[in-house]
Amino acid sequence: MTATTTALNVVIDSHRRLSQRIHQIELVPRDARPLPFAPAGSHLEVRLPNGMTRHYSLLDSGSEGCYRIGVLNDPTSRGGSAFLTEQASPGTALSVSAPKDHFPLDDSLERYVLIGGGIGITPLVAMVRQLRQWEAPLELHYLVRHREDAAFLAELEALVPEAHLHLHESSRQGRTDPRTLVGHHDPDVGVYACGPDGLLTALTEATRHWPEGALRMERFRGITETVSHDRSSCLVELKRSGSRFTLAPDESLLDGLTRTGVAPDSLCCEGACGTCAVTVLEGEIDHRDVLQSDSEKAANELVYVCVSRPKSEKLVLDL
Repeated sequence: MTATTTALNVVIDSHRRLSQRIHQIELVPRDARPLPFAPAGSHLEVRLPNGMTRHYSLLDSGSEGCYRIGVLNDPTSRGGSAFLTEQASPGTALSVSAPKDHFPLDDSLERYVLIGGGIGITPLVAMVRQLRQWEAPLELHYLVRHREDAAFLAELEALVPEAHLHLHESSRQGRTDPRTLVGHHDPDVGVYACGPDGLLTALTEATRHWPEGALRMERFRGITETVSHDRSSCLVELKRSGSRFTLAPDESLLDGLTRTGVAPDSLCCEGACGTCAVTVLEGEIDHRDVLQSDSEKAANELVYVCVSRPKSEKLVLDL
């Protein structure tokens, strides 16, 4: 949890293993205060007792008095998901943020296509619930390796008519052609996708000829950075504080700002959560985040300092 984020004190009320690797955890408030409403597509920042902060998509709005999250027991976990799936249990106290909605559902469209791969189905479960309330037509594609990996299939089968729910099992059916998932571009159809990088990259390629922003995606990890050997140092000026420093070729902007003592809040360190955004007043950025569109990156108005670096010799930030 960042210093400027409002914290909610919650406790684990229910902890269920839904598949070999996916657990569902229900969080309820530790006091009588109601939980803030979570729009479909929202996530929580979860502060763990071991000091780590991780973000997890919400499966519903919290209107029933609890927040539900799905957690993948990732063998490469650095302690976040491993703690929640292996050590946490009913009664474990946690601190979470109010819901953050970086993956909003547009209510002005006529039809919706939702594509979820693996644990990426979690924000789409909440979207399905919202779309059913709106009585909006939808198609849902759920991509897993094996049927038993589809942890939320039973819940979705109760919400989505059989003809509009498509389970794709790669172990049985092979790789799914992304073009069959997205179809042709239609400005009245919203296409939302969440899942592993391979799926989202394939969908991006399949829709490259679509208008910018027509494919709406949420990534759980940022782009893996390829370090350039022609990096040079850069003078960074902080307008409000009056500080300035030289950013070394092997430093991230976040490292340099932390060294100077004026670092913004940060969380994922992968350019995927949006916490560390800073306004750019002057200079050009090598954008490495996955949040901004191509036109937003070209405008150079915001920089996510955990992964992005200056391309110009001087950079002025609103800090």
